[in-house]
Amino acid sequence: MDKEMPGQPLEGGWGWVVVLSGAVVYGLVFGSVRCQSVLFVPIMNEFDSDFSNVGWVSAILTAGLAIGGMISASVMAKFGHRSAVIIGGLIAGASSIVASFSTSVVMLVIFAGLLQGIGYGISFVATPVIIGYYFAKRRSLATNFASMGGSLGTFLICPLNGLLVEQFGIHGYFLIMGGLYFNLCVVGSLMRPLELSRSLAKPKGAKPATEMRVIEELSPGRDTNEIDTDEVLLAKEDDTEIIVGKSQIEREISLGNLLKNKPFLVYCISQLVFLAGFLTSQLYIVPYAEIEVKIPSVKASLLMSIAAAAEIASRVVFGILGDMKRINRVLMYSTVLLVLSVCGISYTFMKSFESLAVAAGVSGLFQGGFSGISIVILADLVGLQYYGMALGLSTVINGIGTLITPPLVGMAVNATKRPSTALYISAGLLFIGAILTYMIQVTIVLQRRRTRRKV
Repeated sequence: MDKEMPGQPLEGGWGWVVVLSGAVVYGLVFGSVRCQSVLFVPIMNEFDSDFSNVGWVSAILTAGLAIGGMISASVMAKFGHRSAVIIGGLIAGASSIVASFSTSVVMLVIFAGLLQGIGYGISFVATPVIIGYYFAKRRSLATNFASMGGSLGTFLICPLNGLLVEQFGIHGYFLIMGGLYFNLCVVGSLMRPLELSRSLAKPKGAKPATEMRVIEELSPGRDTNEIDTDEVLLAKEDDTEIIVGKSQIEREISLGNLLKNKPFLVYCISQLVFLAGFLTSQLYIVPYAEIEVKIPSVKASLLMSIAAAAEIASRVVFGILGDMKRINRVLMYSTVLLVLSVCGISYTFMKSFESLAVAAGVSGLFQGGFSGISIVILADLVGLQYYGMALGLSTVINGIGTLITPPLVGMAVNATKRPSTALYISAGLLFIGAILTYMIQVTIVLQRRRTRRKV
């Protein structure tokens, strides 16, 4: 077993190999999830179904991802982060291969939806957690580099989906993708435990720490940029205690303590609403282009690639901004979500491929400040001690919204016969989610004031 306890972050070294491996995980998982829209029409044609029924495949996929996220916390605790990524890859690959033999939408829901999603979730949740252990001062930049893989994956997988379905059909598509998902096992094997990397990085003759544990101050009232892993490490070498930090409080890791963190609860609610809207927009951009704007399917799939390309270019910028002490991550993130809500409604006014491409490009630029920063803010709000548990719980909560939204939106689209209906609904959810995200900072400020009054 490679179960590990986090120690002093390396801030580089093998950590960059872990970041590169994480980029592959993000690429395969989120590239596939975000490119589901390319499969909507082919699945409808193959199984003679409608938007509402096919919507269940994506809904159950995201629900499976949420379940996998919850399971991942237990897998990491028992076997370690590396094993969690490998196990998730095995489940995702095997499920996709079985899905290639599907004879109905129900079978697709089970294997290409639920089980494949569980594999995704187990691999995904372990990835940012181990990256968080390797980096503290440059955590935002490292996380954004890894999450850039999701953008690159979307850029590559969306047109690949169109080509594979066109050449091999929907069944051949799932068979080929199953083989690709087994690469999660390969990159997972490179995510070696932090303590092993630290011991290999030590110069000869250095005395290893005989006891190491992380003690973190759970302080949601502080500015999210002020929390630093370096401040909360307690190591013991031989009989000499080494205490680093201004104030250390050992916390018992429990769900009850986590649920007392009000900024975290507001974060979960805002993410639930926003991600429901974001998933809806991702699912219906391509069908809108195909059905209402009359763009060929392969060309329409390029809209997702254009957004992904713009997202890649902006991720590094947002990663650097997120590490600047003068910039409040929560406020920056909230503003990004607000702009994305405006981009969401703009699609409905575009009536040509060129105009849709411009809207997709602008949206992609701000999507670069969405995925990578969100999980960094989560680490800021709860600390590394609770990070794995919090990420798993937030993934489960997000799964509730992404489970019920696609089929309900699909019913609305069936009633109006216009995919643009989904884009209107999406824009409304995006706006509400953005406003709720601003409330995270309000909660932090109010909690900080109450703490000062008690003192």
